[in-house]
Amino acid sequence: MSSKKISLTGEVHISTGSVYTTVDALEAMKVIGVAYGLYSHAEECRDQRVMLDEGGDRPALVVQEDISHHGSPLWETVRTLTDDPRQIQRYLAFRDTLKMLREMDREQERPPVPQTPALPPDPKKARKDRYAR
Repeated sequence: MSSKKISLTGEVHISTGSVYTTVDALEAMKVIGVAYGLYSHAEECRDQRVMLDEGGDRPALVVQEDISHHGSPLWETVRTLTDDPRQIQRYLAFRDTLKMLREMDREQERPPVPQTPALPPDPKKARKDRYAR
């Protein structure tokens, strides 16, 4: 069974007889996605995007580049990533997974919303209500 080999950068930790590397999980996922053809670095470029182009004979996943120099973007297709329907489905699913992980990271970075504790019931008011008609 062949497996993909990827190179990651991160912090090296050395302990007795072992070397460990700590890497950013989201960045590792992106590199794994590139290795399997499920992610393109064009996703991270400000002037590029990956889009599903359904205008041709068959749908294709394409990289588009903003060719405008100012104002509204003007997107032009610069290359095709794949036109294999199965690979397109995988790519889009992987992109959704990365989006979900980014959202989870953002949620964990936000400080928790302080909740005000519920006030205990006023014993005097409770007694009055008990006898009210």
